[in-house]
Amino acid sequence: MDATELDDRLERQDTERKSHERDRRLLDTMPQCIWAADAEGRVNYWNRAGLEYCGLDAAALTDGSFWEVLHADDRDEARVHWERGLRGEPTFERQVRLRRASDGHFRWHLVRAVAERDEGGTVVGWIATATDIDDQKRAEDLLRDAIVLRDDFLSVASHELRTPLTALKLEVSNLLRLARLDAGSERARLIAKVERIDAQAARLRDLIDDLLDISCLAAGHLDLHLEPLDLGHVACDVAAGFLDEAARLGSQVSIDAQAGAVGQWDRERLEQVVSNLISNAIKYGDGKPIDVTVRAEGGGGRLVVRDRGLGIARHDQERIFGRFERAAPSGNYGGIGLGLWIVKQVVGVFGGAVQVESEVGAGSVFTVELPYQAPLQRARKARAQQEPMIAKAVAPSTVCTVVRGARTLPNASAEPIVAPKAKPKRWA
Repeated sequence: MDATELDDRLERQDTERKSHERDRRLLDTMPQCIWAADAEGRVNYWNRAGLEYCGLDAAALTDGSFWEVLHADDRDEARVHWERGLRGEPTFERQVRLRRASDGHFRWHLVRAVAERDEGGTVVGWIATATDIDDQKRAEDLLRDAIVLRDDFLSVASHELRTPLTALKLEVSNLLRLARLDAGSERARLIAKVERIDAQAARLRDLIDDLLDISCLAAGHLDLHLEPLDLGHVACDVAAGFLDEAARLGSQVSIDAQAGAVGQWDRERLEQVVSNLISNAIKYGDGKPIDVTVRAEGGGGRLVVRDRGLGIARHDQERIFGRFERAAPSGNYGGIGLGLWIVKQVVGVFGGAVQVESEVGAGSVFTVELPYQAPLQRARKARAQQEPMIAKAVAPSTVCTVVRGARTLPNASAEPIVAPKAKPKRWA
């Protein structure tokens, strides 16, 4: 090696040394705990913040220094995860508790380690950081506790409010019966007033039931009474309950229901899903026709509700399935923004999915896919070695148009509606 080559080599080494020193000075200025290790995971550097936080002496560092400041309950799993990373598995990242030397308290940190590689892609070292997230974790715990308290309050309040309301409904029913027996000149006016009181009491009862249901859903304590149900028949029955409301706003509800979409579902909850979607279509449908389609496809049923009204902007189409969320201004439309949230929750309990396709000004199409059996039901049947439920034979599809005074099911003659059933529970 001649003098020129030696000088070049020494110059490169000096440049690399200065670069390393500059990098270390930069790392020492950062508030995070940072350390470095060689390719085998042996720690060879801690920055100043890490040494001070953990109370370590730079001259006395060992390979076990990091594990000593780790909480005993986190140590074994973190070590296994770290060793997997050294063998080439994905980047090490986990939440662990580190001891703070100033007070001896263990605080939650998010620890990440990334590999340093040479030009050939070979791992030559590791750089790790630990970010204090203890305050964030405590805030999340407080928020979680607050949500539990809120749901408990809703449950207790709903039960307490239901008792006097039941008595009120009974008295209103008695008053309405007496009004209908009255032959006086004010009979019609009295009946109309009592019916309005009865309607408001029914609305209050539904709101109280909704409060109870939301607490049950949030806690995952939704009781289901499963039975074989035809999705098409349920959809027609629910639509019949919306005749007056749809007609008042100028909309006609039509159903194209294919026979054979028979699954193990809870009637009340299935009616709730259909009711919320039809109610939503009527509310935002701008008085235009509404189509409800039911199909039996493979191992499940499909429900599609289409309106031709306001539509939903693309950036709002995921948000509207959140709790208390709505795309339209609350001042223009009633409700508290729970309808689509409850649809998504109930459909999820059934093991299904719901989605929306929409354009502003062109209406919306909500699609619900429901398996005939939820995953838990299928697992139970498999363990019991029972035969899977066989859906009825699929019949040709015909249009079932729900009109005032009659409903027509596929391949069936019209039958009169003697007394409309109570509307299924729905969310505003």
